[in-house]
Amino acid sequence: MNLGHALKMCRSAKALSLDQLAERTQLSQSYLSMIESNKREPTLSTIEKISKALDVPVPIVLFLASEKADLKGLDSETASRLSIAALNVIRST
Repeated sequence: MNLGHALKMCRSAKALSLDQLAERTQLSQSYLSMIESNKREPTLSTIEKISKALDVPVPIVLFLASEKADLKGLDSETASRLSIAALNVIRST
């Protein structure tokens, strides 16, 4: 699972800087940067706080963080289509 990549992807889709996200979450910019670069593993409550600030449901963040091995039973085409649909939902909110 790559939460850092998923959170960065969501933040970028919302066109927010790390500084703006830090302000919305009351977390430091450096801590958020460490999460995005996978140097820190956030707690579930931190993931919820970031997701709320991004206006992205936690399940979508967790799906986007999934790696191939996490998606057993889904063929790569379906997983790709679901990822694109999730990103479109993020951009439209």
